[in-house]
Amino acid sequence: MSKFENLKTGVVVSVDDSKDDRFVSGWKLFGTASPATKSDAPDKSWKVEELKAYAEEHTIDLGEATKKDDIIAVIAASSTSPAGE
Repeated sequence: MSKFENLKTGVVVSVDDSKDDRFVSGWKLFGTASPATKSDAPDKSWKVEELKAYAEEHTIDLGEATKKDDIIAVIAASSTSPAGE
């Protein structure tokens, strides 16, 4: 579960990780000083759509991975093998 804080109202909500990619504009990860920024390497701060785009751009076959954690695992595994790029 991730917690998000609305930047305008300060309302904090708990969100299932499979749905946290829906919290984009106007929200930040709860407890962070500023809105979540995307890191250079794919991680949990990335949205599912961003992870899929990264995989496509780097010709990484996601197979049947559809959940954020599974996609991150596939990307991480491909970056440790020479076949990744």
